[in-house]
Amino acid sequence: MRQNAKRICSILLSALCAISGSARAQQELDQEKAAKAIADSETFKDCHAGINNWDACNWHIYTGQWSYIAEHWGSPTVHLEPDSLKGNPVGYWLYKQKGYLQLSTSPEILTLSDKGRTASKDWEHVTAPGRQADRTQSPFERWEVPLATKKFVRITDVLRGQQMGVPFAEVRYTWTYSLTPLGTELFKNERIPSTGRGSRDGWIAPSELNNIDLNKTYDSKAKFFFQKGGWRLQENCNQVDICRVQRSLHSSV
Repeated sequence: MRQNAKRICSILLSALCAISGSARAQQELDQEKAAKAIADSETFKDCHAGINNWDACNWHIYTGQWSYIAEHWGSPTVHLEPDSLKGNPVGYWLYKQKGYLQLSTSPEILTLSDKGRTASKDWEHVTAPGRQADRTQSPFERWEVPLATKKFVRITDVLRGQQMGVPFAEVRYTWTYSLTPLGTELFKNERIPSTGRGSRDGWIAPSELNNIDLNKTYDSKAKFFFQKGGWRLQENCNQVDICRVQRSLHSSV
């Protein structure tokens, strides 16, 4: 009888260990998939930073009637002329060096050239804050010109814990800025003409425009929650209940 009891206890103990081991294995975070989930997320791709929440990756230029857009070019001039564009140094470079912009004096309108329209396929086109343009021309248009992107480097650490009874993994990782092809061309110039903020003697270095440090590696972190058998990335939420709704939209990791 005693031997049977020992045998039953041994079998039960083995089963419990197997179940526990399976649960632990199931909850292991796949770091390769976690890295991809982070790099593909809108939170990671967003480049807004600093106290003023500036966009470190995209440069804004404006096209349309000069009377509508002059102040957005940092120009005090009433009439449209090439030097009027120097208040926006990247915009002037796109006009002077790349030939992406063209001026019309009657009426005074700044528009994209044929080359500019081809290049703008990679730009975001908006006519008002938060509203994408639905026409090819309007009196006021804004273009977000991508000069850089954020590049995921690697995961450096994973911290595990629980929040409101839900297992989570805080993933710490590093990233860098990477120039787009257009950004690479721009940064080949030691300086470009400018009458805008930060310019010295009518010039400014491209690296001073958005304070992008291409030689620096940045540290960030992301949080994953384990629910319904999978790890899901938390994006821009402060409460777990809110995250649960969002996580249902993400594939498990």
